[in-house]
Amino acid sequence: MKFSIVANIKQENIREILKKVIGFVGDFELDKASANFLGLKGVEIKDLSGDVIISLGGDGTILHILSQINKPILGINFGGVGFLNELEPDSDIFTAIDNVINKKYFEEKLHRIDTYLNGLNVGTAVNEIVLHTSRVAKIQGFEISTNGKLIDSFRGDGVIIATPTGSTSYSMSVGAPIIYPTMKSNIIVPMAAYKLGSRPLILPADYEISAKITGHPEAVMVIDGKEEIFIKGEDKLEFKASKSPASLIRFNKNFFDRLRNKLRL
Repeated sequence: MKFSIVANIKQENIREILKKVIGFVGDFELDKASANFLGLKGVEIKDLSGDVIISLGGDGTILHILSQINKPILGINFGGVGFLNELEPDSDIFTAIDNVINKKYFEEKLHRIDTYLNGLNVGTAVNEIVLHTSRVAKIQGFEISTNGKLIDSFRGDGVIIATPTGSTSYSMSVGAPIIYPTMKSNIIVPMAAYKLGSRPLILPADYEISAKITGHPEAVMVIDGKEEIFIKGEDKLEFKASKSPASLIRFNKNFFDRLRNKLRL
């Protein structure tokens, strides 16, 4: 089995663990940033050819990888909460890698959302798409529809369109419910809506969602915390279920263990 290894080289003590993982796995390749960090040759993330990607970093590292390539990922957390990661730095990392080699794991398939701006696919979200006012402390108008039918029209700070995976992230922080990760659904979450009736709404994943801004002619869209995309009033936004789910390597099937441990419930 060939492993592709991607590390967040800004993390403390990452050099030591990166060298140990390379020495253990045998057949490997590195992304360019990790390779340069060690004085080796690497490839762009989008060109990684391994059977499994080992991610050494936080959830942001996994999201960064998935924004460029879709392969099974074994996440080792060197970030904060690390909800997407399966292992912590003090875990028996090498036994886990050995279990991957011997196929003693399962793949958790995660629903993703393709985002279209005026018919052009501008990115795929594992966690969420955030549509937000471009002006600090100024409310913006939003209209949200599904399958051609208006769901809600409100003024507020913004709206989050999240996957079940994203329901433990930004969506949760603004009061929306947590959704079991393998459920085929999306959640629409108004942010600071100036309207009592605007509340989080869970929809089947195969319902197409569309959005437009009203009032002020400009807003900002962010996919999985990446770069900002400026949206104008005449722009057409559509959100559709991706045909290629993300795949995370898991050893423990108990989602509620992870929920308690990661979120300290």
